[in-house]
Amino acid sequence: MKRGRYSLSWRTIRAILRREFTDVLRDRRSLLLTFLYPISMLLLYGYGIRYDVNNVPLTLLDYDRSSHSRLLAEQMVRSGYFRLVRVARDYEEVQRDLTTDASRAAVVIPPDFSRRLRAGEPVAVQALIDGADSNTATIAQSYLLAMVASFGARLEVVDPVRAGPAIQVASRVWYNPELLSVNFIVPGVIAVIMMIVGAILTALSIVKEKERGTIEQILVSPIRPLEMMIGKIVPYVLIALIDLAIVITAGYLVFGVPIKGSLWHLAVFSVLYLTASLGTGVFVSTLADTMQSAMLAAIFISLLPAVLLSGFVFPLEHMPVGIRVLSYFFPGRYFVTAIRGIYLKGVGLEVLWPEALMLAAFCVGIVWLSASRFQEKLG
Repeated sequence: MKRGRYSLSWRTIRAILRREFTDVLRDRRSLLLTFLYPISMLLLYGYGIRYDVNNVPLTLLDYDRSSHSRLLAEQMVRSGYFRLVRVARDYEEVQRDLTTDASRAAVVIPPDFSRRLRAGEPVAVQALIDGADSNTATIAQSYLLAMVASFGARLEVVDPVRAGPAIQVASRVWYNPELLSVNFIVPGVIAVIMMIVGAILTALSIVKEKERGTIEQILVSPIRPLEMMIGKIVPYVLIALIDLAIVITAGYLVFGVPIKGSLWHLAVFSVLYLTASLGTGVFVSTLADTMQSAMLAAIFISLLPAVLLSGFVFPLEHMPVGIRVLSYFFPGRYFVTAIRGIYLKGVGLEVLWPEALMLAAFCVGIVWLSASRFQEKLG
């Protein structure tokens, strides 16, 4: 009986899966490299990367609303070290900004700030730092301390008699209290590894058929493009998930980085991201004619965006506007945000649903694009 245009044969998909698994398991050297490469990348990036920071997004909660509090806020913004993103109305807005990455630091000025200064009494200003990015947190904390100290010295010059004792800063770091850089790096490394491994693994799949001379058999067979895409992607999703489990375990055992959020949420985002990266590899393989060209194209498409445009190495808010806009077209941006939120902040889909939607859209888009490209070959 003739199949409908959009119907799928699960028997055909199972046959492709069985054949793909056989090819993967037969190549023991490549399989070993597939599992060793993520560990080496994790160790290399985990021990080797350090950061510099500027232009830190800041949320201000001013309970005092006096000339002194406005002067302190203006001094922070004019310094160039901070960029004021919101003047919050209450503490919940401050917490929401830090949780959703709208800001990296927050300053809370107490309601009696100006009165205590005039009376010569000690007064504390609260600084809240997002420790998910340990490097940014450390520098932001030092910037805030310097700004408050400078403000206190300025008051002493203006009114040395009534300036009183120096302003005190009660500083707290959220999500990464020890400010350990590995807590920020390891989740980002996982995203980079998954993109590179996924894209390279599948980039060679169609090209291998060409070099073996079996592509002609596929082209004349009744296999539908979507069946081919599913059969090519699913085995590597399973292999990449094993890689993911290895890297997560190594991150905990070697660097002591735990997962604060839900493993279920991490699994959902990982499957979406892996499907997008593996689909990218399949698309590359439909364009390339040799394994060398497929490998180079996969590295170019996966490595550079995963490292530079995901926020893994350089925080995106510190980049030029054009680069930030470009980053929206790569799935790594959304997965890095999601995995750091799950790892460090313990948040889930209630906060990360925009990232989940974008990753799902990438999955559908890249699989459709790959299937369309393969359909052209069938034509």
